Amino acid sequence: MAGSKFMVIKLKELIRTAIFAILGVVILVGLIWFFLGIGDKDTAMYRDGVYHTQVTLGEEKAMVSVTIEEGLIADVALSELTETATVFYPLMESAAEEVCREVVKTQSLEISVSKANAYSAQEVLQAVAQGLEQAKN
Repeated sequence: MAGSKFMVIKLKELIRTAIFAILGVVILVGLIWFFLGIGDKDTAMYRDGVYHTQVTLGEEKAMVSVTIEEGLIADVALSELTETATVFYPLMESAAEEVCREVVKTQSLEISVSKANAYSAQEVLQAVAQGLEQAKN
């Protein structure tokens, strides 16, 4: 029996070691979660919803609606455009469609528009910017 060695492990020490190991793993996971921002749902740039702004066209007014879904620009639409405004600003509807398409595609107000629609597109872009300002977190 000279070659046998006994190792005595106390149950209390074993439980204490297991608790500290579990606690260490929980703290480590929590730190990783915190610093990497895993599960952070508030990273969206805009709040979901439909935001309306008004465009003044001479003495006429029209509404620009900006739709935000899942924090992204989903749609831009021109509405309540009167017949008088259509006569005096014939390119407004096509400019609004062009701005909508480009803003949704690029998710930015930094877009290029055709020179024919430059003034009308600028008016719509200003209204979209106001709508996005309302939608900011």
